[in-house]
Amino acid sequence: MPFLTRNGCNIAYMRKPAAWGMHADIVYLPGLTSNMHGEKARELERFATRQLGCNFWALEYQGHGDSSPNFLECTLATWLADVLQLVDSIGGQRQILVGSSLGGWLALHAALQRPHLVQGLLLLAPAVDVSQHWEAAAQPAGVDAWGHDLLQLPSAYVQEGGIQVRRSLFEEASRHHLLLHTGQLEAVTCPATIMHSIRDDVVPLELVQRLSDELAASSRAFHIEMLPDGNHRLSREQDLQLMCRLLEQLMRRVLESSPAFG
Repeated sequence: MPFLTRNGCNIAYMRKPAAWGMHADIVYLPGLTSNMHGEKARELERFATRQLGCNFWALEYQGHGDSSPNFLECTLATWLADVLQLVDSIGGQRQILVGSSLGGWLALHAALQRPHLVQGLLLLAPAVDVSQHWEAAAQPAGVDAWGHDLLQLPSAYVQEGGIQVRRSLFEEASRHHLLLHTGQLEAVTCPATIMHSIRDDVVPLELVQRLSDELAASSRAFHIEMLPDGNHRLSREQDLQLMCRLLEQLMRRVLESSPAFG
């Protein structure tokens, strides 16, 4: 398995070459405590390489999967730096980022910081600015070996029933809010698609609606697909099929709207 390295830490990633053609690089960014081997990643890899003629990349942030096991030491800035390092290493001008939950928040920041590389966004249940809601739901969990305050973030999607984090994670994440600081997302002009369930039990619907309004005003081609059922994970068979259809539609809009793809 290949790794990126930064500050003595390993960042695991994968690359699967296109089975034919080379239209774009599809880059998958997973959610908090997720990895690059889940249902969405596997389906995206198959569809991107075999059906779309695209290279497929996926990333495991520090503290996740096979990357350096320093989860408690990480912040949103750490994980964003991981994403930017991968985006920079891919290079070119044909990157479409598929961000799931936390990955959607990071994908938006990457689009803002690397507009010459990121040409499309597929945001799956994007957890933009959701740290304020997570912090409100978290419970005190003592201190770690270095004296940092710990919080237990409730989650139905991990075996332990919750995710233990440092309080500093939320404090630092507040500096990366995109919806609370008006006007930041005006610079996200690439084609963008949101896929979200109105029954999502992690990301409040109001956040996604506000994000949708801002992207609709700035993106060259914006689309939102709101599911009447399902949950935050979006990993049912029908969800995966819809995800792939939306990715194909997004890629067509990217090809049509960007001279770099001519």
